[in-house]
Amino acid sequence: MRENIIQIALSQFHQLGIRSVSVDDICATLRISKKTFYQYFKKKEDLIEEIIQHVQQHFVARCMRQQKDKNSIDILIMNIREIKRAMEKESFLFWHDLKKYYPLLYSRYYDLQRDVVRTTFEQNIRCGMEEGYYRKDIDVEMLSYFHTVQMRHTFEAMIEDQQHFPLKRVVDFFIDLMVHLIVNEKGLKYLEENYYDKIKK
Repeated sequence: MRENIIQIALSQFHQLGIRSVSVDDICATLRISKKTFYQYFKKKEDLIEEIIQHVQQHFVARCMRQQKDKNSIDILIMNIREIKRAMEKESFLFWHDLKKYYPLLYSRYYDLQRDVVRTTFEQNIRCGMEEGYYRKDIDVEMLSYFHTVQMRHTFEAMIEDQQHFPLKRVVDFFIDLMVHLIVNEKGLKYLEENYYDKIKK
């Protein structure tokens, strides 16, 4: 039942926004009593927090499954595709409401997301340098910091102005930016031969 509540709430939050969906709405959809709901979640905020953790864990697990026996370039491309896929599934109304009405949860989510993205990106950069696909003169710490900060600000800008910053435009920009910042001639050749015409699909 706990998983059912999470899945139904997540679906309704994406469709209508967090604020517009009440505990009563979730219970009515599942045909359960509020007493049953409160056996699993003491309040709506607890449910929202668990949904955020659920989304984060699912994303990380999916990325990790796809990285087995892949080089740094392959992993970079898969991560780009996975981020794009995840963003296509996300409702910006959900994140807008989270930021506006539950700022502490929003901040907590981004602290976790920042740490995951930064650690993963740093590992990929160091691996790519060892494999000979990435430039040797990269300031790994500075680049990973820049990457995570820019991702957050860009995502927040998209929440506020979706028409001016459509998903495809943002993803294409980050692909070009990351590719030209980190790869050397060998890496660029590998991208052109294996991925470059497919990355943005």
